[in-house]
Amino acid sequence: MKKIAMFVGEMFAEYQSDVTGGVAEEARRQGYSLHVYNNFGAYSANVFHGYGEQSIIYIPDLSSYDGVVLAGDTLNVEGMYEELTSLLQREARCPVICLRREDPRFYNILVENYEPIRNMVEHFIQVHGARRICFMSGKRSLKDAQVRLKAYLDTMERHGLPVTEHMIFHGNYWKNQGEEALDWFLAEGEPLPQAIVCANDYMAVSICDALHRRGIQVPDQISVSGFDDVEEARVSIPSLTSIKVNYRDMGRQAVRMLENLWQGREAREGIGSVEIISKYRGSCGCSQSIDGEAVKKLFHYKEQLQNALYHSSTMYVDLDNANSFRSLMNVGRAYISTIRFDRLLVCMCDEQERQGEDSVMMNQYTEHMILRNVMTMKEDIPHEERFLRKELLPAAYRKEGEILYISTLHERNDCFGYVVMITDFPDDLRYQFQTWTSGVAMALAKLQMYKENQALNELRLQYGRDELTGIPNRREMERALQKQYDRLRQKGERFFVVSVDMDGLKYINDHFGHLEGDEALKALAGILEAEQGEAGIAARTGGDEFQICLATQSQGMVEARIAAIRRQIRRFNEESGKPYELSASIGYARCDQCVPLLSCLQQADRNMYQEKRGKKYARKPE
Repeated sequence: MKKIAMFVGEMFAEYQSDVTGGVAEEARRQGYSLHVYNNFGAYSANVFHGYGEQSIIYIPDLSSYDGVVLAGDTLNVEGMYEELTSLLQREARCPVICLRREDPRFYNILVENYEPIRNMVEHFIQVHGARRICFMSGKRSLKDAQVRLKAYLDTMERHGLPVTEHMIFHGNYWKNQGEEALDWFLAEGEPLPQAIVCANDYMAVSICDALHRRGIQVPDQISVSGFDDVEEARVSIPSLTSIKVNYRDMGRQAVRMLENLWQGREAREGIGSVEIISKYRGSCGCSQSIDGEAVKKLFHYKEQLQNALYHSSTMYVDLDNANSFRSLMNVGRAYISTIRFDRLLVCMCDEQERQGEDSVMMNQYTEHMILRNVMTMKEDIPHEERFLRKELLPAAYRKEGEILYISTLHERNDCFGYVVMITDFPDDLRYQFQTWTSGVAMALAKLQMYKENQALNELRLQYGRDELTGIPNRREMERALQKQYDRLRQKGERFFVVSVDMDGLKYINDHFGHLEGDEALKALAGILEAEQGEAGIAARTGGDEFQICLATQSQGMVEARIAAIRRQIRRFNEESGKPYELSASIGYARCDQCVPLLSCLQQADRNMYQEKRGKKYARKPE
């Protein structure tokens, strides 16, 4: 059974999604295994973050693959492409297919860049009668940008049309230079262009936006075109004239090329094999139609982005409260449940091996890894299974013909391990998965810091303790409640919340002083802690307010615990010799799958206040 590795950066961007989808589609059709190694790019200003993203290339055993597909121009971490290709030359024993980036060391599938731009420029000249046509080029260092610029220059020359300095702007293939490019094209004394041909769609969209802000109509005053036909181009108003490249077919061709090479047949490579179609739309004055399917997909991605933004802030807070790997995974499981997937496996470096004499260097992984967790849509299963990293997963979890998506877990250049995702819906991962992995990695970094620095760990414990009484505080109770609520959702294990309010604290403070009031609070806290039992945790959640979380499904046990608390309060009053009576009002509620946590807390408070009404305790009877 053949096994293919694919390396791609920012897999969920449109080109990467299409080409990866094509590789996956053909691999699945042929029954091949496919391992997609994805990084999210150097989006942080910290250079060490880029090193961590690059570390994805050190995970696989390259010698174990029958073929490699390399989306070379998507690996935008500085030096990553050069490091990966050097590794491939040294370690790979198989053909390597490089997509959209010419590399004489490997087989190449390239996009035709010259003819589509020539045809687009001629379209403006012959169909729309344009004579002054400006060109927004890509990065000077990229060969495809150089070829597209040459096609523009040659076509203008062939038609006898002059090209001046201010008719060419060298952009960056992104949508943040529209205003700067227009300033260049419309410099003082320069006539208004009739058309602007852009070397890709993102730059074309930025030009259209900048023209709109200046009150210049597209296409009535200036026509615009792009290259790639991304979804954003198809739903813009007016819809963007562009050049559509069938990148999904490029991915399929890469697998077919590997098949030919495996079977000793000649591989068809180079330029011209990928289907390219010119799409003349509203931005040049042709068809005004909008792609309905693209609109639907765009709204779907918008919803995904909104979900990712909504969950990210609360997820980071909840992850920050995780004080163990197990609690971290519980939080992670809750926040990844909105993504459709079959399995997610969390593989961590072997810490004993990392700390040994042969400890790993920056960006490297241990020779052995530990499978620590397996998540499905329905359950979260702890593991502790050691295996060789070159095998990627333990034997029980390796299946032939499976498609795996692998991403690294790192915080800056500190690599903790990797996650392996198995899903039939990789587009669902577009936004939220990146947020999820970065959040989990940051939480892992904090756990490691606490582990390495005992003083900080003790400080963290103090952070969850009430300074006066010494029992857990509100923050610690929130963590306990969240943990129990997660168990409820995952395993259906209900639990109880007990609300306790000390009676008459103001009377004690007013008549006997605040120091005595503090002693009364500590006495009640001690009773609650002593009677919380093995299944409970008691906390001071406010001035005279306490809560107990009881991890039991037995109402009888809860009532027995409350009865024990009342007995201890009576005993305190009999033996303490205090000039006041200690008293507390108590109410409880059950939290199950039919009762949300907030409703449970409110019901426990209502039951407590029902008992409290009319109480006038604290003064000892004379």
